[in-house]
Order: sequence, then C-alpha cells, then structure tokens
Amino acid sequence: MTKDNPGEIQPPFSSDDGKSLIVQRSTVEAQTDYRKYKNYLRADFWFSCAYCTMCESEAGGHRFTIDHYEPRSARPDLETVYENLFYACDACNERKGDRCPPASARAVGYRIFRSDQEARTEHFEQKGIRLEAKGGSKVGDYTINALDLNRGELRQLRTLRRRLWEAEVAVSHGIMALRSFPIDRLPSHVKGAALRAINEMLDVVGDVEANVEKVLANYAMSAVLEDGTVTQEELERRKVRVQRLRDIQKEHPGNWRGRKA
Repeated sequence: MTKDNPGEIQPPFSSDDGKSLIVQRSTVEAQTDYRKYKNYLRADFWFSCAYCTMCESEAGGHRFTIDHYEPRSARPDLETVYENLFYACDACNERKGDRCPPASARAVGYRIFRSDQEARTEHFEQKGIRLEAKGGSKVGDYTINALDLNRGELRQLRTLRRRLWEAEVAVSHGIMALRSFPIDRLPSHVKGAALRAINEMLDVVGDVEANVEKVLANYAMSAVLEDGTVTQEELERRKVRVQRLRDIQKEHPGNWRGRKA
C-alpha cells in the first residue's frame, strides 16, 4: 500500500542496516496547525498505531489521534514539526501522555520506541500473546511498561491475529493440495468429474480465503476486546507494571514528565 495509492500493495521497506523498517516519512509542506498532517501520518504509519500496531480496522470503538513524541509541554518548539508527530490509538496516546524521560535515563536507553527510526524487532519479541523486551532492551522495557503494551485488549488482538495466520496457512495448504492433485493418474471416465469437483472446491476455498480476514476483523472489533472484566491476574499484572516504572524512575531521579516539576 503506497501513500499515493492506498490500494497498491508494496513489500515492507528496509533500513540501511537491512532491518525491517516499515514507517517511511513523507516529505510534506510545513503547516502551522499540526492537525493538518493527520492524513499524511495515517499513510506513513500504515493506518496503524505507532506503538501497539493496532490498525484502524481492528480498533473498533478506539479513536486514532496525533501524538507528539516529545510532548508539547516539554518541547513547544516541536509542536508542528512533522518528524515529531506519530499516529497513535487513543489508548496508547493517553498512557504516553507527557512522558519525557530525563537525559540521564535516555543516555542508557530508557525512552519510548520510535517506529520511524528503528526496527521493532530490535527491541521487542512476542512470546505467546505477550510482548517482551528483546535481549534486555531498555527501550523495549520502558515502552512496554509505560504504554502498557500487554494490556488485555492487545493480548486478545494477538490471539485473533494468530488465529487468522493459522487459518490462512491452512487454507493455502488446502489450495496447494488441490492444485497439485494428479488428475492424469485417474481413470479416463472419472477425470472430467474430478476436475469439475476440484475447480468447484478451489472456488469455495478462494471465497474462504478472501473472507477469513474480514470475519476475524469483525470479531476483533466486537466487545470481546474490552468487556470490562478485571481479573485478579490482571490486577497483579498492573501492579507489577507500575512497580517496574517506579523502579526505573528511582534509578534515574529527575522530572519524567514534560511539564515542569
């Protein structure tokens, strides 16, 4: 999918070091109101949240907004600078707020991940339906906890994505098996009937393949992502997350918010 033609599919971009780098910034005309950049940001970030990767079609009731990577309260001079703007879902944007790690913390890696400058695989790895910091990455550690990237709706979304992938693989294998069926080995009097049956099955499988993503996307947009239920396990997870953020801030005393202390 390109910025000029959203219907055209292109392979992922790569950074100079060969690592996957999906986001490519457009060259845009400077604006005095950052909100005028929204359509450019939507395309540059592939209609997905820069932080949790939830896309618009999966978001259901979630709104997408413009996030200032360096908060306006800390860097008002960057308010309308395009390179400081990110496309983000409301949930991530609200959690990020005006977080602005002090220089001492940034120097050792405690900062929010930038999907426009670094590959996600450098800092994150998915284990089951949980996201973890890869190789002890401080960027990954801080981003996961600051933005709560293992919140319930994201774990559910990863489950749905995994089911979609498994369904697509199964369907693809079915198509390959049918297409490679050795018709010429059948007796001549049944070849025609077998060929017609296989073609009919391929049509059915093709319909399934075309609609499986739509079905699961609709499921993803249902209330199952946020049913309001908070389990004891979820409460414990939240406590661990908050404590981890406190520990990081104790390691590097200072103002961790954009507003003045």
